[in-house]
Amino acid sequence: MKLKVRNHGLYMLGIFSYVISLSPFLGVNALRALVLLPIVAYTLPVLEKIQPKFMTMKVGHSDVLLAVIAGLPYVLLWPSPYLLVPGALLAATLLFYYFRNTLWGNVLGTTFIASLSFLWALFAENGFLLPSAYWTLYVFTGAVYVEYKIPHRRLKAWVVRASWLSSVLVLSTLSVNYPILLLTLVEPSIRFLFPGQKLGSMKEIATLGRKGAKRDALFLVILVGLSVLSHMLR
Repeated sequence: MKLKVRNHGLYMLGIFSYVISLSPFLGVNALRALVLLPIVAYTLPVLEKIQPKFMTMKVGHSDVLLAVIAGLPYVLLWPSPYLLVPGALLAATLLFYYFRNTLWGNVLGTTFIASLSFLWALFAENGFLLPSAYWTLYVFTGAVYVEYKIPHRRLKAWVVRASWLSSVLVLSTLSVNYPILLLTLVEPSIRFLFPGQKLGSMKEIATLGRKGAKRDALFLVILVGLSVLSHMLR
């Protein structure tokens, strides 16, 4: 498969998800984390190649083969219940694409990539999966936010707010023993609860993407830092 990077956002999301999967880096199997690298390095180009084809449901046999090969390493995690998280997201993504609903197909497809951090964490024998939950729900609302901002999308601001409030509720419940991690949610809460107006034109998408990438990096740094700190304080 010839590699030609076009979707830089996908690769950044994948790399960030890999970092999250190892957080807080304590007790992680270093050898397995290294073995995971070529798996991630294969998975991301495959996703870049086949995603547009699944979006239009014009999938060839070679695309299916690439997808099957990419999924083989995760068989080793069977019967972990966490396989259901990306599994359900992938199934929902394909279902939305099948019915030509690209808005929610894109949202859940993006969330699917973030949710791979659960499986990568398990592969690296990282038992602390809370950062993956934070990351997956953050990426989900972030994807909803981006879709809302697109001028021609018929998506209301309240959907962004509802997505984030639901995510905060879930994360607050999961963080009873690690309340310090909730500080990670401060900046995204301001952004998602007050999403502002839609973009004036599609020309502004690139600027929105650059700003989003910087905020994603900030979220990552804060989440990883607080994850390490939470373990040091226990």
